[in-house]
Amino acid sequence: MVALAIGVILVSLMPVGGCGENWRRWRDRKKPIPKPKVSTPLITRDIPASLRGTIGAEAQITGIEQTLVSGIGFVVGLNGTGGLTIPEQYAAHLERMMGLNGVTIANDSNSAIAGKSPRELLRDRNTAAVIVQAAIPAGARQGETFDVYVRAINATSLEGGQLWTTEMRIGPPSSYGDPQARILAKAKGPIFLNPFAEPGGQFDGITRDVGRILDGGTVTFPTRIEIILDNPSHQRARQITSAINTAFPASPSDREPTARGKDESLILVQIPQRYIDRRSEFIDLLSHVTIDQSYPEIYARRYAMTLESEPYLAGDMSMCLEALGERAIPFLSDLYTHPESAPRLAALRAGAALGDSRVVKHLREIALDVNSKFRTDAMSLMSTIDESLLVDTTLRELLSAPELAIRVEAYENLMDRALRVRKARIAQMFQSNTEGITTSATQIDILSRVWVPMDPLRGVGRTLVEGKFFLDIVPYGEPLIYVTQQKEPRIVLFGENLSLTKPLMASAWSDRLMLVADDVNSPTRMYYRDDTTRTTLTINEVPEMLPELIKLFAHTPTPEDPRPGLGMSYSQVVGALYQIYDDRGVLAAFATEEDRLLADLLESAGSEEITMRPESDNDKSVMVPVDDPSAPVVGENEAIRRVRRTLLVPVNPVVDEPAPQAETETETTPRKE
Repeated sequence: MVALAIGVILVSLMPVGGCGENWRRWRDRKKPIPKPKVSTPLITRDIPASLRGTIGAEAQITGIEQTLVSGIGFVVGLNGTGGLTIPEQYAAHLERMMGLNGVTIANDSNSAIAGKSPRELLRDRNTAAVIVQAAIPAGARQGETFDVYVRAINATSLEGGQLWTTEMRIGPPSSYGDPQARILAKAKGPIFLNPFAEPGGQFDGITRDVGRILDGGTVTFPTRIEIILDNPSHQRARQITSAINTAFPASPSDREPTARGKDESLILVQIPQRYIDRRSEFIDLLSHVTIDQSYPEIYARRYAMTLESEPYLAGDMSMCLEALGERAIPFLSDLYTHPESAPRLAALRAGAALGDSRVVKHLREIALDVNSKFRTDAMSLMSTIDESLLVDTTLRELLSAPELAIRVEAYENLMDRALRVRKARIAQMFQSNTEGITTSATQIDILSRVWVPMDPLRGVGRTLVEGKFFLDIVPYGEPLIYVTQQKEPRIVLFGENLSLTKPLMASAWSDRLMLVADDVNSPTRMYYRDDTTRTTLTINEVPEMLPELIKLFAHTPTPEDPRPGLGMSYSQVVGALYQIYDDRGVLAAFATEEDRLLADLLESAGSEEITMRPESDNDKSVMVPVDDPSAPVVGENEAIRRVRRTLLVPVNPVVDEPAPQAETETETTPRKE
């Protein structure tokens, strides 16, 4: 009976007829409804077959342009040339920023701003509001430094000025204050004016309301390079990320991997520390990285064969081979002596980048060939090969070359090599210390740059003068004074025992600086009148060797170091040297380098409008007009403009003594901002 009852119950629970259909409908309703898939056609780039399989063939690389940043800043320390009428929008902004930074009328009575309100400070004749602009390089890391361009808003001259810390936002000054403009950097420091201008002068045709701060900008928010896949794929994104990190492994100074995948179509890339000074090369290499890293020898053989069979692809193949790393070297060596120039030079470039010392003798031949147009390129490639006596001796030999560009290139490469050796020694010293003293890579870098002992192998030496600029000594070749106008301020003296000539009568700046020697046996006397401090200084015997005279110009006497000195800035020291040179007080050529800062600004503001990046997802992108960084801020500040200068510029060669010539067309007048 019990079994019969259970059977009846089970039969009653079974779905019958229409009930079973309802059961199936209820069950199927719980299943997810499949969505139709939209198939998008794969994007295929039209590129040579030999470049397929590289990142550049499957993705777009963005963020490789310079970023224009700007801000409104406040300058102090002028010589009574500021405090003019200021547009209200600039005044309101600066007053607000001063208030946020604690500048009020109740300031400490011992400070320079004691008892003055922000509005009163803006009207002070020794202060000025300025527009600050710069071009931050692609992939800039936090803490990286750069040059800054400064234009006065309410001053006739920025001479003696010191910029207070100024925030710099994306975009030109016309967009400053927009809530969507992200802060990327800050700037501060002494303003460097045209060194060939007379301090306090007004009628020499040189504008003094523009200047720059050498290495005065600091990146506070890093920028990233982005790789966007043409055809989104998680698997391919992982392969590309792995390939980049294999080709560019992180060093101890890198805090994170070179590449980091975000999603199926986006990869973020950080420029490795060792490529910071070669970021353009890194970006080129990035697009030529082979995605499949399983068998690099197979790809190396294919790229080397293409290098011979299709010379028009020599540049691309050189990059592909370099991106493969050291395992590509065996396939390059046979091409170092190739009869055709394109494959040979491409192979030598890749071999040098990979550290193959066998390239040195071939590059040396090019560097010493006076008829070759690749001499400076060969010198630069040679200098990357460390611990090679042949490189050092070849570059040292070229310090005496008659061509200006060759001499300066040799010096730059030798100094870089000396700095690398110095840095390695300092790092080793700290690693082997037993007192537990620790230091960062940045501190080691700074320590290595402030002093380089004269190295007989490389023939260059360096001293930091009064914390203002570097004085580099190169005792080879014909006498030459070479000065820089960007990044690190440097005065470089070529030639042995460079000194003043006697008899001597040299003057500068309307006779405010005078150097006199009656005959070859008389000491050199100096007279200097400082119109800023209303003081005069007379020295009956000054050093006649140029290095010591330069240090005298820059030294500021203090109770701790009361030695006589003129307390000149870097630009004033350069200006004084130029005036002495112009009066034949020193028998040497005088050369400077191209002002590239303004060119970078104009390039970064290449379009009429730029898109401002939003701060958050709720903000909208806006288009803002671009200002010409070389244009005056207000109408009355008219400036005399000049034609762009080439890399090296001989400055007003002394009559009857031909100055060295650069390899390209040059301009022979000083920079006039």
